[in-house]
Amino acid sequence: MDGHQEVHLLNIAVAPDQQGLGMARELLDTLAARCVQQQAEALWLEVRPSNTRARALYERLGFEAVGLRKHYYPAPEGREDAIVMRLTLPALHAGGADALE
Repeated sequence: MDGHQEVHLLNIAVAPDQQGLGMARELLDTLAARCVQQQAEALWLEVRPSNTRARALYERLGFEAVGLRKHYYPAPEGREDAIVMRLTLPALHAGGADALE
């Protein structure tokens, strides 16, 4: 890959009865590792401001809020904004990829 290679995560979901068991973190860690293998430089996603559990997880994994999409999601009382978040990925080095922590 050349240039600025980016990945955009559109959806991730864990069944309510399986939440809190580390599944979302495992999925995101696996995705980030695959992105690094493919030499992507960043992983992007949007999240509802009201989804505090997901936002907290993304922040723990190193995502940073970099923007806001107004009226992005449908909501019961109109529309809800989306927080745009980015994870900057480690570069590949000769001999292997950096470990994701």
